[in-house]
Amino acid sequence: MDSEYVIDALPMKIVGLSNQGYHSMKADVHGNRIDSRSAICQVDKGGGEAQYWMDTGHSMFSGNSATSMGSDWDSLTEGILQGKKFDDLISVPPEDVLGSGGSRNTKAYREWRDKQTGIVLTEEQRWKFAKMYDNLLRNDAAYGLLSAVTETQVSVFFEVDGRKVKVRPDACTADLWWDMKTTSSTWDKVFFSVRDYGYAEQEWLYVQGAMAVGMQHFRMPFVFCQTVPPFQCRVYWLPEALVEKAGRRIRLTLELMALRRETGSYFPPECNEITELEIPAWALKEEEEVHV
Repeated sequence: MDSEYVIDALPMKIVGLSNQGYHSMKADVHGNRIDSRSAICQVDKGGGEAQYWMDTGHSMFSGNSATSMGSDWDSLTEGILQGKKFDDLISVPPEDVLGSGGSRNTKAYREWRDKQTGIVLTEEQRWKFAKMYDNLLRNDAAYGLLSAVTETQVSVFFEVDGRKVKVRPDACTADLWWDMKTTSSTWDKVFFSVRDYGYAEQEWLYVQGAMAVGMQHFRMPFVFCQTVPPFQCRVYWLPEALVEKAGRRIRLTLELMALRRETGSYFPPECNEITELEIPAWALKEEEEVHV
C-alpha cells in the first residue's frame, strides 16, 4: 500500500510505489517540500509567479488529449515490461454498450467500464497503439532496452545541493535508466519537444538520482514513439553539452525556489510595473525582413 511509505532519511529508493502515490508525495515526514523535475522546469520557465501558484496547492497543467494518450501508452508499456500481454492490458467497449454513433454516454457503457481492469480505449485508439507497439519491437535499439529491463515502478527521493527532489524513471536496466516518450513530431522537429518539455533537465536530474542510490554515471536514452503515421520508433541520446547546461539551470532554479520559500517573496518588481515587452532578436530580424 502506498500509505506505508514515508520519506525520511535520504536518499531513498522505493520499488512498487504507484504512479499516483509518487505524485502525492510532495513533502518528507518533517514537512520539507520535495520537488519533481516537472515542477522545477515549470518554475524555470515561469519564475516566481509559477512557483507561487504551485506552492499554494495548484497545478500548472490539467492535461489534454495528448497527455492522456501519453499516460495510457505509459500504462501499457509498463504492463508489458512487467510481463503482461498487449491484448490483456487493453479493453475496447463492445458495440452493445455504446449509444448512437458510438457514444459512451450510456448506463450500459458505465457499468461495463467499471468492471474493467485494463486500459479502456476505442477501437481506433487500440489500432494506433498496436501500430506503435509493433514498430517499438521492430526497433533494435528499443527492443534491446526493453529486453534489458530489471526494474519498473522505481521512485527515488534524494537531494541536490541540500534541496529535496524526486524522480521516477520509466524503466531501469543494470547499467542505466531510460524513458519512453510519445510524439506527434517528425524526426527533424523532435528537438522542439526536447526543449519545450525539459527532457535534458530530466536526464540530468534522473542521472543524479541514480548516482545517489549507487549507480555509475550514464547517458540516458529516450525512446520516442510517434502517435501519428507512420507510427515509427527511434531512440536518441541527447547531446551531453545540452544536458550539462540543463543541470546548471536546475541547480540555479532550486536555489531560487528555496530563497522564495524562505523569504516569502515570490514576485519580481516588474510584476507591478509597466515595462517594455522583450522581443527575441530572431523575431525582430524576421519583422525587419518582412517590411523590407
